[in-house]
Amino acid sequence: MKKKNVTRKELAISVNEKLGVSQRNAAEIVDTVFATMKNTMVAGESIKLVQFGTLTVRDKSPRRGRNPRTGESMTITKRQMVSFRPSKRLRERLNACE
Repeated sequence: MKKKNVTRKELAISVNEKLGVSQRNAAEIVDTVFATMKNTMVAGESIKLVQFGTLTVRDKSPRRGRNPRTGESMTITKRQMVSFRPSKRLRERLNACE
């Protein structure tokens, strides 16, 4: 069975149903939350969402890698990535569903 992804539109519908705001305002709320999260992470700061988890920006060092198509050795440049660590409560709920 294929897993389904939740879209921004579905999040906006959920906000609309829970808060009773218009569909347009709900979409703006969702977009504002994501824009704030994005700007925070671009600034290099972490985001801690209580009872959900923590999003952190990590620096990855350059390393040697291999092109899977050609097998040629290459250097993967240094970069930043987002790492998510779920809260203890979220981990417990995820593992209780098994």
